Amino acid sequence: MKEEENRRDITERLELIESMIAEGRRTAESWGWTFLLWGVAFYVAIAWSAWGHRLGIWGQNGLAWPVTMPVAFALTVVIASRKGRRQPLTTVARAIISLWVCAGISMFLLFTALSISGRLDPHSFVALIGAMLGIANGASSMILKWRAQLVCAAVWWATSVVGCFGSDAHVAGVFLAAVFVCQIGFGVYAMICEARRKQVGVAHA
Repeated sequence: MKEEENRRDITERLELIESMIAEGRRTAESWGWTFLLWGVAFYVAIAWSAWGHRLGIWGQNGLAWPVTMPVAFALTVVIASRKGRRQPLTTVARAIISLWVCAGISMFLLFTALSISGRLDPHSFVALIGAMLGIANGASSMILKWRAQLVCAAVWWATSVVGCFGSDAHVAGVFLAAVFVCQIGFGVYAMICEARRKQVGVAHA
C-alpha cells in the first residue's frame, strides 16, 4: 500500500512539474515580441553608428547605443505592463523573467562602465554580449526544456568565441547573423507558436 501511495505521489509531483514547465513555455512564447523588439533595436543602433553621419541622422554616432537601448527598454516596460495585466505569472515564468531582468541589468551596467572607461572595443563587446546572452538563453532553455532556445544559446556562445579570435569583418558578420537568428528569428518563431496555440485553443473551445 505504501509503495503504491509513494508511486502515486511521485507521479503526481512529476505531472505537476511537467505542467509547470509547459505553462512556463507558453508564457515564454507570449514574450517572443521582446526578442524581436531588441533584435530590431540592435540593428537600428548598429546602422546608426555605422551610417548615421552619412544619412544626416540627428546627433553623433556615439549616441546610437545610449539612445537606442533606453528607448527599447522603455518600450519593453510599457508593452509588458499592458500584457501583464491580462496574464497571471506562474512560478516558472517569474523565474525566467527574473533571469532575463538580471542579465539585462548586468549587461547595461557592464557595457556602460566599459564604454565610459574607454575599454570597450568591438571585439570585447561581441565577446561579452555573446557570452551573457548565451547564459540567459541556455539557462532559460534548460528550465523550459526548449531546444530552439538552446540552439540560440549555442549560436551566442559561438559568437562570443568569434569575438575573441575573429577578424573585424568576421566579428561584424557573425554578430549581425546572431542577432537575426537569435533575436528576430527566434522572436518570430515564438510568436508563431503562441498564435498556433491560441488557434488550437479556440478550435477546442
